Formats: sequence, structure tokens, C-alpha cells
Amino acid sequence: MKQLRKYTIFAGQSIITSAPSLISTVLGSCVSVCLLDKETGVAGLNHFLLPGIPSDESTNLNRGLTSTAMLVRSMLNRNINVNTLEAKIFGGCNSLYQNDIFKVGERNIAIALAVLKSFDVRVVAKHVGGSLGRKIIFNTATGRVRVELLTKTATEVNEEIDKGFGY
Repeated sequence: MKQLRKYTIFAGQSIITSAPSLISTVLGSCVSVCLLDKETGVAGLNHFLLPGIPSDESTNLNRGLTSTAMLVRSMLNRNINVNTLEAKIFGGCNSLYQNDIFKVGERNIAIALAVLKSFDVRVVAKHVGGSLGRKIIFNTATGRVRVELLTKTATEVNEEIDKGFGY
């Protein structure tokens, strides 16, 4: 069996590859869109922090509007047929604050879905929202995405750290 390349993607980054790969990232309120064209084997993944707004003309890949549109356009520029392109969406949790008035995770999910819809890209799966972060590993050879829920919230981790210092 052919060895899979391994990549780790951080916020504000994206990747497109035709080589069979394992692409991983860790998400809280951030969102990642995984794209795969099963006919050609070309796959892509992004990781963005904030949704962005239509009037923002920046090329900042930390913004979902820009990042997701750029990812889809880059795939289509590789002669991918939009009808064979599949998307999976992950992340968008509310892990930092119980009553997040900014609803960053929800807005990130919504912008990813809106951009994909604008390009007529079919969403075949999503694991989004909730109160726990996720680590995802995208196997571009199979199209499968393994999701590992991060079982402690930031508040729980900080409480354990505080106890450790005797506060």
C-alpha cells in the first residue's frame, strides 16, 4: 500500500493535493471545509477563524468567506467538475463561553454553507456545533474524515490548571 503523506493545517491555512494524504487540524469555533473530487482524487481543506463579511475585500484566509471561496475556486481551476465535487464541514463549536453573544461558531458554519451553496457544491456530511472542540483527520485517498471530540472545555482545563497552582 502506498504511504500517505501527512499534513497539519492551522488557522488561516488551506491545502490542495492530488497525492493520497492524511490532513489534520484541530477546531474549536473555527471551521474546516473538506473538499474531494472522487474522479480525479484532488482534495482540499481549509481552516478559518471568523466568518468575514461581503464588503471585506481582503485575501485573509482567516475569514471563512474568503477562505472557502478561494478553496473552491482553486479546486475548480484544476479542471474539477463541480458536479463531482463533495464537501464535508466540521467545527463551529461554542467551547469558550457558555453564552457566546457573538455566536462565532454558528456564523462560521453558516458562511461555509452559504459559500458552498453559491458554487453549487454538494455538502455530503457535517459534524458541527456543540460545546466541544474536534480534531479531524481527512484521508484524501478514501474521502473519510475521522473526528475526535476534545472532551474537556477550555473552562475545565483552566480550572484544573488553577487547582494545580493552589489557587
